[in-house]
Amino acid sequence: MASLTNSGSAALERTLDAEVLQETDNHELCYELSRCVGWIKAGGFKKVCLQFPDELLADASTVARTLTLCLSQNVYILGDTTYGSCCVDEVAAEHVGADAIIHFGRTCLSPSRRLPVLYIFTRIPIDVHKVVSELCTTVEDSLSKLIFVYDTRCHYIAGEVFQELKEKFPHIVSSVLLEEGFSKIAGDELESISENNENKKNDIEENCDISKNKDNFFIFNGRKVVLPHSDDIRDYSFIFLGPEGPTLTSMMLRFSENTFHCVIPESVTIKTLSGVRSLMSRSAKLEMAKDAEIIGVLVGTLGVANYCDVINRLKRLIKKAGKRSYTFVVGKPNEPKLCNIPEVDLFVYVSCPETAIIERHIDPVLYKKLITPWELEVALLDEQEWSLQFESDFRQLLPGGTRHVEMSDAPVEEQVNVSLLTNKTQRLGISETVEGVVDSITGAVVLQNGMVVAELHAGGGGELLKSRTWQGLDPSLPAPAPLSHVVEGRHGIASGYKDEKDDGNI
Repeated sequence: MASLTNSGSAALERTLDAEVLQETDNHELCYELSRCVGWIKAGGFKKVCLQFPDELLADASTVARTLTLCLSQNVYILGDTTYGSCCVDEVAAEHVGADAIIHFGRTCLSPSRRLPVLYIFTRIPIDVHKVVSELCTTVEDSLSKLIFVYDTRCHYIAGEVFQELKEKFPHIVSSVLLEEGFSKIAGDELESISENNENKKNDIEENCDISKNKDNFFIFNGRKVVLPHSDDIRDYSFIFLGPEGPTLTSMMLRFSENTFHCVIPESVTIKTLSGVRSLMSRSAKLEMAKDAEIIGVLVGTLGVANYCDVINRLKRLIKKAGKRSYTFVVGKPNEPKLCNIPEVDLFVYVSCPETAIIERHIDPVLYKKLITPWELEVALLDEQEWSLQFESDFRQLLPGGTRHVEMSDAPVEEQVNVSLLTNKTQRLGISETVEGVVDSITGAVVLQNGMVVAELHAGGGGELLKSRTWQGLDPSLPAPAPLSHVVEGRHGIASGYKDEKDDGNI
């Protein structure tokens, strides 16, 4: 709760680090300005938004100025994204009525449905020969089965790195970014694809994470890997080229049984990692979901396809388990925002596959309060099984997804267990003795503590809200008398205005 009781001056004085704001020398090479201009002219776009992550904002004005001069039209900079910077922020772009977005920097490649998007991955400097040399030292067996994956910012050099690795490791296969692959299919090759293949392509686009067919190919985190027909992916190790972060974390949880050799480009050092320990530590969240009486559906995206569908599915699931749900849209979640809703025991975070996973060492408070939709289904839905293959893409839970299970609307008989975390009684399902739910329009009301409360909220968030000692401003009090003239107000922040004397008491 420390973040709720500080003076607030830190928020007013916070600045980005100097190294984060470091400008790029070669803008044409890094931001592919000629490609941006050609794409805008080819599409006939009139209002184009440029989306930059925090670490690239120093170049935003230069890039926008160059594009404006080349196009003879204004472009708009999205300086602060509504949710994660890896997702296309269509909500912010719609504020100016944009008809296209150019996304710069690292991306999760989550599909968007409203606006055309051009991805400019930018570049991380990489010493190819040194990277290959370090990998040959780390992976001693040249006959090892390896899968080469990389951060999107390493896309420009990935082909060259893979070719050199192929000479050292003949059994290595490379991933392909789906954004590039689908753009190619959507062009000249579309007419030559048969009806069955076209349906298969549409299925991949709609379920852009793990899938497998008879040709033994896998799609995950916006990437595609094709393995030899008789091979098992569990026999492979991964080589990941790029910095540690959400992309690597998501992949390690998905393939927790595999070993990852992470190549850090800046220092050209290699870390050998595994996601088993992180995955096993998250199993406690399943018990937390079963213990919770009120579960909040925290909306972490308004741009990723099918987010409304999964929200409705989660609300049905929570109701079927005999619990209450409330939906919240708070932008980027943090501790102060969630502490304003103490009635909610746990939040299920509907977001893209990379931002949905909060690591314990990054934010221990959010780590305890947030779970993914797949974890909630494993906890509350008997048909959904837990496995060492973590699922971070909520679209895989929907019909057509690889983790989809049918969920009937029939009430489930109440089951009583003992919590493994609190040793208290744990109830799942709906008791036969409970009266039917009263709807919000015709429902009865009850009198509690001198106030009228709808029976719909009995035992839920509405009742807890009424029990708070602070009820807000009293509308029955008379309004303040109008002032005859305007006076200057106070200066500073509420916890310590400049005209207040510090008496030393807290």
